[in-house]
Amino acid sequence: MKYKVIIITAFLLASLASWAADQKEKKGDDKMSGGQPFPIEGVVYALPRTVLNVQVTMVREEYCPGPYAAFAEKYLGYQGVKQTGGEKWKIKGVEVSVSGEADPEALYKTYGTSSAFVSLLPDGTLAGINLSEPVIASNISGAGMVVYSQLPSVLFPDVSSDDQYDVQVNPETGSERITFKTTEVKAREAADYLFRLRQKRAYSILSPSDALPEDGKGFEVFVQQAEKLEKEYVSLFLGKTFFSEHVFTISYTPGNESVKNDVLFRFSEEKGFLPKTDISGKPVTIDLIKDNKLYTSAEEISKPAVAPVGKNGLFYRIPVNASLSIIDGFSTLYTGKIPIAQFGFVAPIPDLLINENTTILFDPTTGAIKNWRKIK
Repeated sequence: MKYKVIIITAFLLASLASWAADQKEKKGDDKMSGGQPFPIEGVVYALPRTVLNVQVTMVREEYCPGPYAAFAEKYLGYQGVKQTGGEKWKIKGVEVSVSGEADPEALYKTYGTSSAFVSLLPDGTLAGINLSEPVIASNISGAGMVVYSQLPSVLFPDVSSDDQYDVQVNPETGSERITFKTTEVKAREAADYLFRLRQKRAYSILSPSDALPEDGKGFEVFVQQAEKLEKEYVSLFLGKTFFSEHVFTISYTPGNESVKNDVLFRFSEEKGFLPKTDISGKPVTIDLIKDNKLYTSAEEISKPAVAPVGKNGLFYRIPVNASLSIIDGFSTLYTGKIPIAQFGFVAPIPDLLINENTTILFDPTTGAIKNWRKIK
C-alpha cells in the first residue's frame, strides 16, 4: 500500500510538471476563457466596445388654469376656457455621442517583457503601449434626465383688490359683519379693474396728458407696463402655459451584429419619455447597419501575413462603420455614420512595435490605433 501511494504521488508530480511546461509554451493561446485564468505571468486587459449615448431633448408644455377660469365667459366673454390643467410633450431633437467600456467578451493577457509596456484605463481597457502620461478615460453618460427650466414658485400673483374681506352692514341694527370674499366676487373685481385698465390705456394713447412722460422712450415704457399688467389680469381667467426643456440620456450598447427596429425608448404626448418596457407609449427605434463592404476589407486586413503572430499577447481592434438611424414612426430623428468596435475585427500587434522606443495610443471608444510614433 505504501508503494502505491509513492507511485501515485510521483505520477501526479510528473503530470503537474509536464502541465506547467506545456502552459509556458502556450503563449499564443492568449484569449481568456469564461473559466479560471491561465496560471501564466502577465497582465490581463480588455479591448473596448463602443457605447452609444443618445441624448433626447423634449419640450414639455404645461397648462395651468387661472383661479377665475369658471367665470371667464360670464365677466370677460371668453368661451370654452379649460378649467383643468394638463401637459403635452414633443421631441425637439436627438444627439448621439460615443464612449467606450471594457468588453467582457474581449479579454486578453500579455506575456513576457511586453507586459511592462502596457497602459490601462481604470476599467482595465487597453489604453496604449509605453505611454509616458496618464490616460483619461472617455466620458460615459449614464441614463438620466436634466431639466433646463422650472415652473415659477408663484403662478398667479394676487393682482385683485388688496381687500380680501367684505363688510356687510345690517340696515336695521347698524351692526357690521366681516366675511371673506368669494371667488366670484374676486373675479368680478378683477374683471372691473381690467376694463378700467384698458380704458385708461386707450385714453392715454389717444389723448396724452401732461402726467405721461414727454419723451418717446418713457411713453413706450408706460405702454409696456400697462400691457404686462393687463396680461396678468387676463391670465387669472385664461390661465398660463409654461414651456420647459428636458434632456434624457440613454446608453445603448450594440452587439456584434447589425440591428434593425430595436426599441430604444418609448414616447407619449401625454407622459413624455418612457422606458422601452412601457407599452403605453409608441416605440422609438434604432437601426444600426454594418457597412458590409468595409467589413469585408477589414476582415482581409486583419488576417496575419506571417505566422505565428500574437505571441506577445497584445491585440487591437479594427472597427467598422455603421449607418445609424433613430426613427419615431414615420419620422427620422437622427441619421449618421459611427465606427463600432465590436462590428470589426481583432488583430495582433507586431512584436517589432513593442519596445521602449515606440509608443502606441489606442482610441478608447473603438480600440483602433490612434497614434504610433518613435520616442528616440
